[in-house]
Amino acid sequence: MAYIETVHERDASGELAALYQRVGNPDGTVDNVMKVHALNPESLRTHFEMYVAALHKPSPLSRTEREMVATEVSRLNGCEYCLHHHNLGLKRLLPDRRHEAAENLRHGDLDGLSDREVAMVLYARKLTCQPLEMREDDLQPLRKAGLDDRAILDLAQCIGYFNYVNRIVAGLGVRLGEDEGTPGQWPE
Repeated sequence: MAYIETVHERDASGELAALYQRVGNPDGTVDNVMKVHALNPESLRTHFEMYVAALHKPSPLSRTEREMVATEVSRLNGCEYCLHHHNLGLKRLLPDRRHEAAENLRHGDLDGLSDREVAMVLYARKLTCQPLEMREDDLQPLRKAGLDDRAILDLAQCIGYFNYVNRIVAGLGVRLGEDEGTPGQWPE
């Protein structure tokens, strides 16, 4: 499941058990990306709070748009774990007629995305792959697509979060599967 020691849900006690209950899936499982923080409950709490802020708190960006960004950043970073989870989450949010767009995005193809979605994905690409080349001009396509400064801030936060979590997953060897719930779930 990971290169470091983790704690299964059934073996958690005290503060860790309470956190697992908070960060767990509706089916009672805890995703491996959260379990990897078991040896440092404060790290788990902080990671989960960043996750909630980036993907679930009220925002001018829709949940669908944030899952698109999660899919693209994870694809760019080669993070199969997050790509799998968030592309399935994206498909859960999209109507059936747009599932092909989600599958296209999984492979880096922008077919089926709106102009607004394309602008966000292209911004995510540059911020992920060329962060030191970012300029104020990079915001113009976002503004043209209707994003205000709050939306742009939330977009950068979402991109930054997934660059962080992709590195936690890669650096600590987090794997899909073992003792996880159904991919694409999210805490209630």
